[in-house]
Parts: sequence; structure tokens; C-alpha cells
Amino acid sequence: MQNGPLRVGFLGFGTIAKRVQQLLAEHAPGEVDIVGAIVADPSKPRPEGTPRIVASLDELLALHPELIVEVGGHDALHAYGAKVLCAGVDLLMVSVGAFGRPRLLEEIQAAAKEGHARARVASGAIGALDAISSAAIGGLTRVTHTTRKPPRSLFSPEEAAKVSEVVEVYRGPAREAALKFPENVNVCAAVSLAGVGLDRTEMRIVADPGVERNQHEVVAEGDFGYLKFEIQNIPTEKPATGRLVAMSVCKEILARRATFAVG
Repeated sequence: MQNGPLRVGFLGFGTIAKRVQQLLAEHAPGEVDIVGAIVADPSKPRPEGTPRIVASLDELLALHPELIVEVGGHDALHAYGAKVLCAGVDLLMVSVGAFGRPRLLEEIQAAAKEGHARARVASGAIGALDAISSAAIGGLTRVTHTTRKPPRSLFSPEEAAKVSEVVEVYRGPAREAALKFPENVNVCAAVSLAGVGLDRTEMRIVADPGVERNQHEVVAEGDFGYLKFEIQNIPTEKPATGRLVAMSVCKEILARRATFAVG
């Protein structure tokens, strides 16, 4: 096993990345070195303890990260993901709703092969991806995913205030949902990639003024049997992002050096 802290870079350094930094400091002090992060506005004042901020991928790669974590949104994954992998650096991805865009998934896969690197999807705000991906090997006949969120997570404050009853915002293929609701479908995209793909996974998005937490229900059927998974996520200060996302990223980072793993 390699000696010294794991060298990690970030694409984006907002709510998720800051919490990941805190979790790593609490649970694995000295085991991970966050060498730098690319952000949209490097000139913006940032608090003490923020990792080195850079303006380009070349600057980040010059810091020799072993792993780069994408938490910067769909545009960040689209702009930098393939280039990271072509450079031979492993990539951990959160904003996988970006794969609704044509050809991006194929580009990421080809870049990983070219750079002899690994691209991995973080579980983010969902669970059961291990069971779904295992079941996909034997054959899945159906995967449906229902997301139920407070209106403020789906609409502007003005529009959310007008929603007084449960409204089905969308029902259809996950790929189309990823394009129409880019800030709200990373979870469904992860489920789709684990199972039957973005075009065969049925997505349902519901605005419900009676709920306070982001809720997800996944149902899968196939040769393995029947699976139903439900979760209620407590959101961060950013309503569309659950607290579990940063926890899942932290878990994936620590798994890189773990001598014992489950799931």
C-alpha cells in the first residue's frame, strides 16, 4: 500500500466539498491531502483552511492528485471529466445527471480506457446501487424511481409559494428528466447507470408541499426478485442537495486506501 496521505483534487468547492473536507478532518485526520480545487471564480474571497484554488485543469494536474472528485455540477463534469481521465487520474463523479447529454457517457468511458484510469459514480443521496448493479448482471425487467421533494427544491421561491397541493412535475425516461431538471436528477441518473440505463429507467418527479425532506423510492424487478428502496434525505443549506452526498463522497475517498471494505 502506498505511503503518505492520499492526494485529492476537486472540481468545484462549494457546499458538498466543504462538508467532505470537514468529514475527512474528523474521521481520517492526516490520511487525505486536498491538494487543490478548480472553481468558477478563483478571485472570490474564501475562508481560512480552504485548499489551494486554481483556475485551470493544468494547474490542478500539476499538483499531482491521485484522485479528482467532481462536485462542481453538470458543466464541470462535461468540461473536465474526460480530460482528467485522459491524463491518467482517477475520477469520482457526483453530477451524473450530466450523462443525459448526448455522447458524454461514451466520452468518459473512452477517456478512462485511453488514460488507464478509473471513473466511478458516487452513490450520492441514494442507496441500493450495489444491489441494483448486481441484479443487472442477471437481468432487470423494470426500474422505476420516484423523487418527492418540497416545492422549494424544484422551483424558484416565487413559484414554490404558489404550490399548495401535490403536483406531478414529470413522468418519463430518466434521460429526458436529466435534461429538463439538471439540478434534481443526479440520484436517478446514478440508479439508471447501475441498472437498465437512462432510456429504460422510468423517472417520476413530484412536488409535495407536505414534505420537508427530499424523498426517493426505487423499485426494481428482474431475475433476482423484487427490490424496493426508500430514503428521506435531510437537505443541506442548498435545498436540492442532501447531507448524505458529502458522506458518500467521503466514504469513497477513504475506500481508496481501506484494507477492509463492505458493499
